[in-house]
Amino acid sequence: MSRFGKLLRIEVIKARKRPALWVTLGVFTFFTVVTVLPNLMRAMQGGGPGPPFALPWIWRAVLQPPINMGPFFFGAAMILLFAPEFGWKTARQNVIDGLSKEHLFFGKLIVFALLLCAFFLVPIATGVAASIVSPEPTGTFARGTELNHILGYGLALSLWGSIGFMLAATIRASGGAMGIMLLYLLVENMVTAVASVWNESLEPYLGFLPSQVFEKLTRIELYYPDALANANALRASNGVPPLEFPPYPVLVAVVLGYVAVFMGVAFVSTRKRDL
Repeated sequence: MSRFGKLLRIEVIKARKRPALWVTLGVFTFFTVVTVLPNLMRAMQGGGPGPPFALPWIWRAVLQPPINMGPFFFGAAMILLFAPEFGWKTARQNVIDGLSKEHLFFGKLIVFALLLCAFFLVPIATGVAASIVSPEPTGTFARGTELNHILGYGLALSLWGSIGFMLAATIRASGGAMGIMLLYLLVENMVTAVASVWNESLEPYLGFLPSQVFEKLTRIELYYPDALANANALRASNGVPPLEFPPYPVLVAVVLGYVAVFMGVAFVSTRKRDL
């Protein structure tokens, strides 16, 4: 058996014994499906104003709930799967049994990739299934705007999944890692709000902090020009400055950079610290 196959087999055996992982994925799947049902029922009753509830227009409605909650579920799943191994000494036993610390890390990297695919595919499969059931006319799978929305969902997953991965490798306790993740989210938003009021010139730079980038990725106005135009028209009528976003490729590069940094920290922590 190849090294990859051996690592995959070990991680699958571990995952099968972690009910918290399956509960997390199951709850996410349940909420994803439930949020689609009202729109699907409306389509089956004759539809309503707005675009058809079918491909490719369906992604606007299908992806918005998962892009807001899915990344946190993914981050929590990585913590629940990885962090307990240090307290239970499973990681130490794996090394005693012949795996190196590097192999231990790459095993978790395989898990990260598999869970990323799982959390990514749940709303994609839900959207395709809903479009098949919907009586409204179906078009192509996705256009450029919808593809950017789908990619944005994958980026949001990767961002918080890698944060969970890093916290699991450094904190090494599920409760502590989950607490730090939630605390960071609160503290960053508070600091950003206060700093922006104190010095407006800092706002463009603060906007590239992890949770601020995530917030941009969750905004439907980032992907659809008509949604941005409607939002800015409403803001203008209320005397509020228009919404502005960095170029989409810049956001992609920033997220990938964060993922690389967080994974690098997790690798160094796994390799250098005692198990």
